[in-house]
Amino acid sequence: MINMKKWSILLVVAVALMESCSKEKKANNSVKDHKDTIAAVQTPKNKPISGASDLVVKGDSVVIPDFKIEVNLSDKAVEKLQKNKESIIASLFFYGDVDDEDNLPEDIKKEIGPNGLKLAALVLEAKNIMQSNEFKINHFTFPKKLYDVLANKNISLNINVFSGRRAFKDNVLDMESFDSKFSEITTHGNFINLNGGLLSDQKNLISH
Repeated sequence: MINMKKWSILLVVAVALMESCSKEKKANNSVKDHKDTIAAVQTPKNKPISGASDLVVKGDSVVIPDFKIEVNLSDKAVEKLQKNKESIIASLFFYGDVDDEDNLPEDIKKEIGPNGLKLAALVLEAKNIMQSNEFKINHFTFPKKLYDVLANKNISLNINVFSGRRAFKDNVLDMESFDSKFSEITTHGNFINLNGGLLSDQKNLISH
């Protein structure tokens, strides 16, 4: 009787341990399934490019994050532009570096220039001149095939601001420019500020 009792106790303990292990395994599988579900929901449809200034690949294009350029003019510059009903123009040039130009396809090789590989260019004009003038760049893209051949995925941007040519034959503004990695804009709230005044005022300062 004593032996039978011992065997009964051992059997009960073994069954209890097996049930406990089974429940723990189910719980772990449940947690894993939950994590997989969350990961699937959070996976973006348009794939961000790691370490590339928040650029996003969308089909055959690369989408540049929206950003703003604020152009601040001196009082004299505003007065002269308004009096002559002249505009200001912002010229943007996106570019990057390639390792081996010789092995590039011909349709890409023709985009090589002094600064490197031209990715995209944009010209914006503001006609109602104020002391603070804002240019917005939204939903701007360039071909992914150009991006794929870049040696450095952190693209560069050149920005120049000058007066229009309706009233003046030549540019009359002396403006700050930008020529650096695009990440310098995205890490500062997708915003860049450029200041300037009349070119004639700057020449007068130099002469004195």
